[in-house]
Amino acid sequence: MAELTRLGATGTDELDTLHRDLLESPAHDGRPHVALNFVMTADGRVSFQGRAEIGTRTDRALMFHLRSLADAVMIGAGTLRVDPFAPAVQGRERQPLAIVVSRTCDLPLGNRFFAHPGPRLVATSAGAPATAVAAVRAAGAEVESFGDAEVDLVALLAALRRRGVRFLLCEGGPTLAGQLLAGRLVDELFLTHATLITAEPDARRLFEGSLRPTGTVRLERISLHESADGERYERSRVHYR
Repeated sequence: MAELTRLGATGTDELDTLHRDLLESPAHDGRPHVALNFVMTADGRVSFQGRAEIGTRTDRALMFHLRSLADAVMIGAGTLRVDPFAPAVQGRERQPLAIVVSRTCDLPLGNRFFAHPGPRLVATSAGAPATAVAAVRAAGAEVESFGDAEVDLVALLAALRRRGVRFLLCEGGPTLAGQLLAGRLVDELFLTHATLITAEPDARRLFEGSLRPTGTVRLERISLHESADGERYERSRVHYR
C-alpha cells in the first residue's frame, strides 16, 4: 500500500521574510521571470460575485509583499474593469511598472491604475481604435502595440526585459493566465487556498480561454504556509514537458 507524507507546521515565518529570493530572479532567455498570484475558493474558483476578492487580510498582505519584490505587476483588461489596480509599494522609491494588457485599449479611465505613482503601460494591439489609444494616453498611461489583432505576449515580455524587468508578477485574470500558460511563459504559481465556499456555477477557474499548452504541465511545490484561520499559501514551480 502506498505511503503518504503527513503535512504539518514545522515552524513559522514572518510574512515579509518570504520569497525574497525573487529579488534575484532566475534568468530566462530574453524575458522576465513570470509568476502568477491568485486566490482560489475551496470549491476551485478564482472569482466571487464577479470579482477576485476571496481571501483574508493575510492574503492581501502577501499580495502587497509580492508586489514589493516585483519589477512590474500585470493584469488583463477584464480584471481592470471590475477591480481597482494600483500596485504601489509603500516606502519604495522606485515603484513597480503597472501593466494592463488590452487588445482594444478600451479601459475605464477612472480606475486607480491611472493614478498609480509609478510608470503605467497599456500593452495593446495594432487593431486598437485610435480614439481609445488617444484617450488612454491622455489619461497618463504609455501605450505600446504588440501584435496585430491580439497582444503578442512573447513580444511584450521581451520588451519588458529590455526595460530591465527581471521579475514580472501577474495578478490575473484567468484569461491572461491561460494565455501565458499556453505560451509556456509561467515560471511560478503563488496560490492562496481560501476557506470560502461559493458554489457559484459560473465563477471563473484559474485558467480560462481556448488556448492550451502543448505537452504536460505539472507543479512542484516549493513552500506551503498556513494562517491561524486555516487559509493556505502555496508557492510552486511550473514544469513543462
